Formats: sequence, C-alpha cells, structure tokens
Amino acid sequence: MQCTLTDDPIDHGKQGDPMMTAAIGRRAVPHSSSPSVDAGKQVTRGKHGQYDHGTAGLIVREAGGQGRYVLTCAHVLGPPVILQGTPDADLVFSPELSTCCGAECNNPIGTVVPRTLQPLNDKAIQSKATIGQVHFAVDASLIRLDAKTNASNDVPKIGKLTGVRDLIAEWSLSAAEPSETDLPADRQIPVQKYGAKTQHTHGRITALKRVQIKEFVGSQVVLGQAWVFEVEAVTTAGQEQPVTEYKLDMERYKTQDPSITPEKIRDQFTNSGLTVTVGGSTGSPTLVVRGAKFSQRGDSGAPIVDDSRKVVGILTNGVLQPILVKGQTAPEEILTGRSQGVFIAAALKHLNVELLLPGQGTAGRAVAVPGMPIVRGGERPVDWSAVHAAWAALESSDAGRQLGSLVRRHMDEVRRLVHHNRRVMVTWHRHQGPAFVNTALRNAEHPMWPLPVAIDGVRPVDALRAMRDVLLAEGSAALRADIAAHQQHVLDLAQRTTSLHTLLDLPDLPNLPHLPDPVPPPGVRIVNAQGVPGVAGALVRDSRGRLCLLASHHVVLGGGARAGDVVWALPPSAGGDDAGPAEPVPLGHARPGHLGRVRFDDEDFFVDGALIELGGTRNQPDWLRDALARGWPTAVARPEPGDGVCKHGPATGLTEGTLLDVAYPDRPLIDGREWTAPGQLLVGSRDPVLAFSAPGDSGAALLDEQLRIVGLLWGATANGDGVACPVEPLLQHLDVTLVAGTTPADADRSEPVREGTP
Repeated sequence: MQCTLTDDPIDHGKQGDPMMTAAIGRRAVPHSSSPSVDAGKQVTRGKHGQYDHGTAGLIVREAGGQGRYVLTCAHVLGPPVILQGTPDADLVFSPELSTCCGAECNNPIGTVVPRTLQPLNDKAIQSKATIGQVHFAVDASLIRLDAKTNASNDVPKIGKLTGVRDLIAEWSLSAAEPSETDLPADRQIPVQKYGAKTQHTHGRITALKRVQIKEFVGSQVVLGQAWVFEVEAVTTAGQEQPVTEYKLDMERYKTQDPSITPEKIRDQFTNSGLTVTVGGSTGSPTLVVRGAKFSQRGDSGAPIVDDSRKVVGILTNGVLQPILVKGQTAPEEILTGRSQGVFIAAALKHLNVELLLPGQGTAGRAVAVPGMPIVRGGERPVDWSAVHAAWAALESSDAGRQLGSLVRRHMDEVRRLVHHNRRVMVTWHRHQGPAFVNTALRNAEHPMWPLPVAIDGVRPVDALRAMRDVLLAEGSAALRADIAAHQQHVLDLAQRTTSLHTLLDLPDLPNLPHLPDPVPPPGVRIVNAQGVPGVAGALVRDSRGRLCLLASHHVVLGGGARAGDVVWALPPSAGGDDAGPAEPVPLGHARPGHLGRVRFDDEDFFVDGALIELGGTRNQPDWLRDALARGWPTAVARPEPGDGVCKHGPATGLTEGTLLDVAYPDRPLIDGREWTAPGQLLVGSRDPVLAFSAPGDSGAALLDEQLRIVGLLWGATANGDGVACPVEPLLQHLDVTLVAGTTPADADRSEPVREGTP
C-alpha cells in the first residue's frame, strides 16, 4: 500500500515531532485498493489494537439471503464496548490497520455486529445453541462486510470451501446427551485448518468434550455446560516437531504437594497429543515437550474442514496445561497438541446465517447430437457424507423418522426382490428405478437443486405406483401390509416433492410474490457440437447486421467445441434436459465470444458470453420459428442490491429472486480452469424450497420486474443461488444490440445451417 500526499514539502527528518505528525495526517490523502479478506486470514478489531487478533472463519450471509458477513470467534471481537470513548472501536481490519507517515493506508473490511458480541469482558464461551435436547457451545460473532470489500471462502493452502458438514446430524448427537469420550475409529475424521498464526495444520477429530460456558441472564452470570469437539494434531510428512525444555520449580510444587515428582507432572500430559519426558538432573529437573500443535493464540475463528473441503467447525481454543517454571511468578501455560472446535451447525443456527459458496457453471448434462464424439467416462462420484447428512436431516422430524423406519424395515426384502425376482426386476428397470436413485444420491450434496420431473418419460409417482403394484403381488405379508397402510401418504409426498429440500422441510409454503405479467418466455434450449446444453437468453444483432442468439460461452464453446461448429436447438420441455428424448434441430453456428474479465465504466467485470449466428428459418419447425419470433428482452437495466429479478431456464423453470450482491467476487471452475470473476450478480431465490438456478440454466436472461435484462446467468452456488454476469459490459464487448424477435425478412436474408460450415 502507498499513501498519496500533498505537494507540500515535508522534512522527513522531523517525523518524530508530534506536531509535524499531526500536520502530515491532516494533509495526507489515503490511497488504497478495495479491502479484502478471505477465510483463514487475520482480522483485528479497532484502529489501535484494542483487542486480540484472530482469524476470519467463514464468509456467510443471513439465512434467506441478505448481506455478507465474516463469521469468527466471539472472544476475538470482545464485548460490545472494549474501551469507552475510543473512536472507531467497532471497525475491523484485515490483517490490521496500517499507517504510513501518519496516514491510514488501508480501509476497514467492515464493522462488528453488536448483537452478536459477548456481553462479558471475558474470553470464556458465553453462548450455546440447543439442538434437540442437547446444548452445543457457540463461540461465534459476525463482522458486517463493507460493500466494497472483496471476500471469499477460498482458504489459503486448502482451496475453495465446498459446503457444510453437519456432524451433529450425521452422528445423531442431538437425539440424546452424548458421552464425554474418545470417538471410535470410524468417527475420527481427518481435518485441516488454516489460521492466521500457525497457518496450515492437519489433525483428527478424536473426542467430544463438555466445556463450561458463562451466560449472562438478566444481571446474573449463570454457569452451564455445552459440547464441543476436540482435534488432535497430526504431523505431516517432512514436518519438524518443535521441542521446548522447561526448568521445573520443584520448590513451589512441594509447598502445594510434598509427594509431587517430575514424573507425576509429566503424567499430567497423558493424552495431550504431545510427547513429554523428564530431563535435566535430580537436583534441577526439566520437562522436555515435543510435538506438533494444531493451533496457537491468533488462530481462533479458523475454519476446520474435512478432506472434501467441507466445514465441520470453527476453532475456538487450544487446550492448555499449566506448569510451574523457575523464574516465573505465573504458571507457564503450555498449548498441547489438542484444540477444540465449535460445531459449525450450532454456530450457523445461533447466528441464523448460512455459508456463502462460490458458483459453478450451470451447463446441464451432455445431450447427444449428430457429429458428437462418443466418449466413455465415469459419472461424478456420490458424496456419501452428504447422503448421510441428508438422511439424518430427514429423520429429525416425526414424519421423517416414520418414513426411515419403513425403509429400514423392508430394505433387505425389496433389494432381494429387485435382484432375484424377475417380475420385480423388470418393473424396477422399466420404470427407471436406478436412475431415480442415482439422481437423488447425487442431489444430496445440493438439496435445493430440482429433481427431474421425469426420466425417459417416467414420472417418480408413476414409478412408485408400478413398484407398489408389483410388490403387493410378490412381497411378504408384512411388506404388503405396510404398503397398504402408507401408500397414499408416500404417493402424495412424491407428487409434491420438487427437490430433496422439500422432502426435508414439509410445512406449507408461504405465499410467494406475484410473478411478472406478462410472464417472460423460456428462451431457446440449445446444445453445442460436443453435447453441452444450456439456453439462449437474448436475441441480438451484430455491427454487420447479422442476427444472433446470446448464450453462455461455456455452453456455446464448452467441452472442446470451436467457432464455426453447429449449435442445435432442442424442443421446449417442461421437465428440463432430464425429461426425456428430444430431437435436436440445427440452429446456427458458434461465433467467438468472451470468457474472462472486461473493462466497463472504469471497473473490471467477469463475463461469460458467446454468439450463435442464426441460419435460415424456412425449413425450421414451427416451435422454433415461434420461439425466435416472440418477445425477447429489448431494454437493459443496471442492477441494484435488493431488486426483484426472475429468470426462465430449462432446469428450474420460472423462478423469482432478489439481488443479494451486484459486486459479488467469485472464483468459478469452468472447463477445468479456475477464473477470477469480479463484479458478478448474486441472486437468492424467493422460494425457500427451490433453487434459483441449477445445471441446465446457463445462458438464461436475468430480468428485472419490468422485464429488462440485467444479466446473463452462468452459474449456481451449492445453496442454489444464481450467479450471473452483468449484461451491459457483455453487450458492449461483443458490440451487439438487443432485438425483439425475428421476422420473415430475417429468414429470407439468412442461409440455412450446414454442418461444418461457419
């Protein structure tokens, strides 16, 4: 960072003079880039170091989609008032305020949220979240990010966080009071963390611990207990284990306990994660401490993640063991190899926030088109931890527990019939049973993403009815009895289940805002020469008068497709690209676009757009001619936070949302490459059980309430939020203008599409 000063001459030899320093401060003009903070980086409250340094844990938002915050430990930020009358005490910097020649050289990343701070000026944990009947300790507060602050959950040495792993649900800890014990081997999860002090360290969750918490109730401090998990440090290959030797003050020890020996002091470190031996001589014994540490002071708040980069908790403290050392009045507190973490689900519930995740491109599953190379490849693997977490969430309700009980009761029999009874086997495969199961398993990682309306023309409820009939004929008496008793409830559930989230959260939905009138058309479903599907969101004309469709670059030219390749149109389908066979129709040829950053109004924006030059419409089917001729967006609007928007995409249909951020910094992975994506539009769904966008929606026009286009959708987060690039920079860069629709004259001027000709 640098400071830009006035042109007045300054005698730098007098910088120690207080009056001169004050004069410099008055004349100085701060020069700073936009403040930034990533998960795992240092944060400091106050301009003048009034409180501790700590670590930014996570970038989160309010449940329901508002605001951006940093979640860190409450004891890092301190109580609401840390020094009465101190100016700017609620500002937070990363890593801290820096100055040059008396001038401030960096901007604060945000301000503390007072309601989330600890009431007591004490580093003890002062909050809890009750899940089920069990109390879980919460040491967590929020920093409200400034609108100009760049922030992401891209953790140094670890990478982008992929989601949340709820160990409370996965291990059913809320069902009954846990035991304070070491965990069995199958629950000892390998984890890692990046903190401001010790940076990247590895460990293993080995135990559950009940810790004391202080709660301020009325005017009284009430002591209680709540649960955390404990992590033991793990030494990685090539890592040196630090060794420290302490001279024991045996005289002071003897005054407290005449029978004490150095060996008994050593034994206090049993199960500490450290190797501790007695050294020195009989007259002057020492304690030699060797071993890795998972954390130290300054790491509080650091995200603790598993091997799939899912957050399991935030670091709250290291475990201390005091010893008496010669020459020191106060005991020496030795950080052991063990640290404690707050369960992430408890912290998120207590603060009513959710993790803000980066977006990924929303091209759908590949569709076969003429000329497309056929390649055999594996499916994306199932995330079984997400499946277990979803199942635990389902069984947290009375209805879910009843459903789970039925499944467990008859699973073995149904599996045996599917594999060995020919009639059941044929029904299962003919009605797409394996496809429905695989889709549900893979959607467990993104429960708000939509389930297919149908697979190869078979709806889920039709598959269930067919299986009901065959199992009533072939199943045991117990299975037939349960089917008869519960069939209507299960069929009703299948009828109204649009995503796994609706299955986990079954209350009646609130009234949703009214959709725009007229409702925007769905656009034209497209697929490139390599089978990558998406949608065209706008009709445009280039500087030479050629008529083109505007779509996402990673769809038009994704998967190895090239400029000049044929782009195909797919018939409209209510069920999205999973809803059955669709014959592609030649639409036009791919034209170069832009994937990356562009400059617009003196700011950088990421854009993901390309053109499809249309061929003649004379020989096209009626549905395609009608789609090209109808009302495309003709006006552009600049987005503002809080604006209502909508989009019509093949995967999620017509959805409404709210612009959460118009300067969202993302780090997407598109076609195997990671991009830096500043200036994006982040859209939260107004429907609590339906994602705003999902794979297959890439290229959909993002429209405001007057049906003006504000962005082109290209991605979705794991939470189901939509991510779009603003449309103005894209239109300017491609040098195109919006068109309302095609006309017969356009068809006369256009050449028909020929495969392999640009």
